[in-house]
Amino acid sequence: MCQMRHFYWAQEVVELLQNEGLSADAQAMSAYMKGKFSFLGLKKTPRAALTKPLFERANLPSKVELQSNCEALWALPEREYQMVALDLIRKFERQLTPEDLPWIKALILKKSWWDSVDFLATHAVGSLLERYPTQIRPELEIWIGDPNIWLNRSAIIAQILYRKNLDVVFLTAAILPHMPSKEFFLRKAIGWALRSHAARDPQWVLDFVEAHRAELSGLSIREALKHFR
Repeated sequence: MCQMRHFYWAQEVVELLQNEGLSADAQAMSAYMKGKFSFLGLKKTPRAALTKPLFERANLPSKVELQSNCEALWALPEREYQMVALDLIRKFERQLTPEDLPWIKALILKKSWWDSVDFLATHAVGSLLERYPTQIRPELEIWIGDPNIWLNRSAIIAQILYRKNLDVVFLTAAILPHMPSKEFFLRKAIGWALRSHAARDPQWVLDFVEAHRAELSGLSIREALKHFR
């Protein structure tokens, strides 16, 4: 298979979206994201409508082509293309294997912001951790201590979508080193992760917050206990 074939799907996305945005929406969307990205000006609903044919089973790329198409979309300047890449990853979420983690990590580290990082952490990384804990957990333990906050955040929130089998030992290990942090995205992640687990084990979360109240930020505590009020 030739190299061009590997990311033909991404090229079709560009052909569908490149002239469809509204300049006013592009400016508003960029402002909402603090000017970090340029936009075509396509909100989620029209973007999904335009790309819907490409997500039909017959038009999807193969699993082998997933990485190359996502990387091609990630390389484009407009943020909508990264959002389409995330939609594509969602389609293949349960087919991901530990061999996919390196390129998923690379996406987390490139054009990092909460919209892409949170999706990759909770869907791609979270799915891998749930299904392949012995292979994935050692890598995420490295992420916990990494100097990059987005890897820290990914490790903290990786289990957010779990409905069962949440590893509280790992959750605790991911949270404890970052409780003193003044970084908003880490404080928020800690609270979010605790709040999510409170739906399954409220007493554990109450006990955790009480045991670490002096170290946790006010933001983390408020987020963790939001549903108790």
